[in-house]
Amino acid sequence: MTYDQVLVFHTIIATGSFKAAAAELHKTQPAISQAIKKLEDEMDFPLFDRSHYRPQLTEHGKVFFERSHRLILGMSELEGLTKSFRDKDEPVISVSVDGISPLPKLLSLLKCFGETYPFTKLNLEIDILAESERRVLEKEVLMGVTHFLSRPDNLEIVPITSVHMIPVMSKDLYLEKKVNSQRDLLDIDQIVVSTKQKHSNVSFGLLESGKKWRLNDSNFKKDVIVAGLGWGHLAEHTIEQELKSGKLMVLDFEDIHPRELAIQLIRLKRHSFGPVAKSLWNELASLRE
Repeated sequence: MTYDQVLVFHTIIATGSFKAAAAELHKTQPAISQAIKKLEDEMDFPLFDRSHYRPQLTEHGKVFFERSHRLILGMSELEGLTKSFRDKDEPVISVSVDGISPLPKLLSLLKCFGETYPFTKLNLEIDILAESERRVLEKEVLMGVTHFLSRPDNLEIVPITSVHMIPVMSKDLYLEKKVNSQRDLLDIDQIVVSTKQKHSNVSFGLLESGKKWRLNDSNFKKDVIVAGLGWGHLAEHTIEQELKSGKLMVLDFEDIHPRELAIQLIRLKRHSFGPVAKSLWNELASLRE
């Protein structure tokens, strides 16, 4: 049994006749008939009932069709993979994304991209603070999406969107502590995301003389604040429901107030990209508002 024989078998079913299959596969009709005869001889049972105007599957043929369908799909995938290799498509692309980025739009783009390039594996890392920039600079990933830039001279930078960061506190804690001024925040934990990496603890909106509770998880930060254990800055798109319901209170004082953070697409300067990475870079750059 060969793959070509199984392909002929499936093409006859798909086109409805030996003649149509011959045209589809650019073969002569006798060659198609011979391929099926050899397959049937090897199996010692007929695949087609030829007593009708059009060939119909026998019971054995129906079972063989169902099982062999996996082979056809697998070979089709391998042929696509081989073409991808010939086209110099990269087998793997790694991207680091800052966790405060507006993910729904980004993930929707990446989903469509994955369908366009099914043979390139996309490794997506969700990071915090300086991690996306560090990963790009140290060539751990090809590109990053981040608000943090400490070495812009080494990077190609494309602003793509912004995030509205809002200092908030649970309504229960706000009322309990009777918060009326910035000074009232000094004795309440400010929930801050940080890492152990150099430069990564540089942040904005810090109340320098206030108490700090440092975490390394942006999602946990939201949970802690909503639970009433402290206050901190959160991306507006992540707390829309809590703001609408009044569960969270917005803080707006001299140094602690809502602000915009620019989100940039970054990559190393003079770093060559393959065809798929170039396409991904252009797709991400098109998000620019």
